[in-house]
Amino acid sequence: MLLEKLKKPEGKKFLLSVLVVFLIALTILIRATIGGVIEEYNLPLSEWTMQMYILQGAMVVVYTTVITLICSLPLAFYFLGEKDAHQ
Repeated sequence: MLLEKLKKPEGKKFLLSVLVVFLIALTILIRATIGGVIEEYNLPLSEWTMQMYILQGAMVVVYTTVITLICSLPLAFYFLGEKDAHQ
């Protein structure tokens, strides 16, 4: 049932809007986490250890996924919810 809805134009709009939300969240979180470490500790990327790259990357992925899921709920109701018959 869900796959059928995603194949319709409303489903494609929903997937596009989720992609846009994901990209916006990713951009903001990369700037906040990586930029924050660089500014706070005065530590350029060239001096980072592999563990720092992995930890910051994992934080960005987890937070981006959570924010995307939370912001996708209203979009799912809007695009995939039942349409009002009285329009």
